[in-house]
Amino acid sequence: MVRDLCMFAGHNENTQIAWFKITYSKDPGSLSSIINFMESHEVQTKFGHLDNITQQTGEYSIFTEIGKDVDVDDLARKIGELEAVEKVEHGISEHRMIHLVDFPLNVIGVRGIIARAPTLVDIIRTLNDSAPHAEGLLTLSGLRGGIHAAKYFRNIMPLDDKNFASILAELYRAVGWGILEIDCDPETFEGKIIVKESFIADVYGETDQPVCAYMSGYFAGYLTEYSGKNIRVREVSCKATGHEVCEHIISPAPSGENQEHVITRGVSR
Repeated sequence: MVRDLCMFAGHNENTQIAWFKITYSKDPGSLSSIINFMESHEVQTKFGHLDNITQQTGEYSIFTEIGKDVDVDDLARKIGELEAVEKVEHGISEHRMIHLVDFPLNVIGVRGIIARAPTLVDIIRTLNDSAPHAEGLLTLSGLRGGIHAAKYFRNIMPLDDKNFASILAELYRAVGWGILEIDCDPETFEGKIIVKESFIADVYGETDQPVCAYMSGYFAGYLTEYSGKNIRVREVSCKATGHEVCEHIISPAPSGENQEHVITRGVSR
């Protein structure tokens, strides 16, 4: 997942900015053979990222600065001839703007977009101001997102009691949503999640009610999908109401509730 998707790389008339998206087999030493090839051809990597496509193949996407006299098409052909490489896509940034290799952007298994936090918060604010049961709608939306996230991670890596919380925390930091401190007993699924620098609360501004219902729902969906139990999460304090951080309480939902009934604050404002 790439976050720095758009930035000017500076201007050097003697070089060009080119990108390569390389699909390779995950045999021992395969990635290092690609990196060594790039270094031997004096290709300077500005930044890049790795993505796991399957257990057998990976994707190495890099933005490079190379000499103006280098034939990028020919270089891509040579990369494609490496034993470990299955496919190469490439291009040149004509205006020297580093941008996304993939279009559309893929974020945890589905199409994603880059949006300003105020854009998303404006949607939340509009719902809170205009829609009956706004918190319930936001929580339900988050619930579905959290379920998808847990399913995706389970498909690409072992998800267990030792890492389920740290994976969720790493996801939130990676996409810029907030910094999580998770205290959740994997036996009882009771505990709490502290959110520092919540993008919703920070942008929303001062208000008299908690505003991070979407995050509560996301946590509930993720934990419900991971545990196989119906988990309830509710925000008990919010930075937007004057608290230092946002706090969400985790608890098992009453027996017999389905996932949509996990929503605990679906009332009119």
